Amino acid sequence: MARSFTQKLIRFKEEDANEKLKVSKLLTLLEEHPYEEQLKNIFNTESIINDYISIGNISTVFNKLKSIQSQYKLYNIKVHTKDVAFTRGNNKVEGISDANPLKFNFSEYADEFGEIINEPSSAYAIYDSKSQFFDDFSMTKFVNMLFDKKYDKLAEYNLNFFRSLPAKDGFNKYKSYRLVEHEGEKFVRGVTSLGYKEYGVSFSFVASMLMLHKYMKRTEGNNYSIIFAAVNESKLELIATSDFLKDAGDFGKIRSAISVKTNDFGKGALSITHIINVVVKGSGFYLYPKSNTIQKKDINISHGNTSPQKTLEMLNQLDDFYSNVDKFVDELKTIKTIKTPEDLRKRIILKFEHHNSLLKSIKGDLKPIFSKVLSNDIKDFASLLEMCRKAEELEIDYDLKEKLRVEISDIILNK
Repeated sequence: MARSFTQKLIRFKEEDANEKLKVSKLLTLLEEHPYEEQLKNIFNTESIINDYISIGNISTVFNKLKSIQSQYKLYNIKVHTKDVAFTRGNNKVEGISDANPLKFNFSEYADEFGEIINEPSSAYAIYDSKSQFFDDFSMTKFVNMLFDKKYDKLAEYNLNFFRSLPAKDGFNKYKSYRLVEHEGEKFVRGVTSLGYKEYGVSFSFVASMLMLHKYMKRTEGNNYSIIFAAVNESKLELIATSDFLKDAGDFGKIRSAISVKTNDFGKGALSITHIINVVVKGSGFYLYPKSNTIQKKDINISHGNTSPQKTLEMLNQLDDFYSNVDKFVDELKTIKTIKTPEDLRKRIILKFEHHNSLLKSIKGDLKPIFSKVLSNDIKDFASLLEMCRKAEELEIDYDLKEKLRVEISDIILNK
């Protein structure tokens, strides 16, 4: 597996649509995870250990996560700020674009077992780890500019000033440095507080699959398949859709879908969101309900405030999470804007053409899709839905894809 710190799309084969996975095998993803026993207790996995979870493509995703686990070792060390310095690597490193990538250098640290290590160690900076380090000094933008321009000595000069301050001034903080090791190279994924809760990719996948399994056992005939998944060692996004279709008037057929996301260093540790799959050819596209009744059922877990026990209890108690599709059908049938598809098309274009839009980087991809002029007649609404489907199929950064989905939802649902 080539080293990469970007999410990769998992491509599914038609013959994998009816996959099954034994609960006992699924749980192997959590071996040595800090919340393994709590998850097993909350979901009472001992009683279902020999069950097979029948979710389309579940084994394909499982095998991908197992492969990542075997090649990327994740662990944490604890370091005082005064014991951190920065240097440059001399050679290009696979997975990092900079020809001379920046390195964290640790003169002393506590390893994952709490033992104090006085031997120097180093790891390359990836993701936002460099910025997270400098956030404590309120000079992230300034120092990033210095490093980008290769003014490394000036950046170190500024750091040395803070290192020289007395401990009482509060700059010598004890932080958790979250590392990943791959093929003998070490990388800093993030710099966080000691109380930071990282659920992780495997935990999120296992918990969501057990959650769906519990529901499907109770509600026979409503089965789920994973139809979208993008993953790396720190991020996961997947969408599982029901096979039960509902008629939604001019929107055509829709089905319930669940979005599961985790980002070890994003704003949310774990989110599970009820969305809707609009079935337009292929896999269609997705809308996010605006109903407060539906949104209150969503789960958004932070990295700091919610205990693992509470998180697991919330996931295990989502008994009425899946029936919201009926409420969403009612919402879709009341939308007036479907009578003016051309106005909707123009509003979508304005969104990604605005100079402050996060979508402007993919303007060149989106413009051809939404270029055809429509009429303000409901007969052209199907053409607009087809445009949205094509936008969903773009192979773009997955944070951008999420933003695109939300923006299209907001416009079509007239939020």
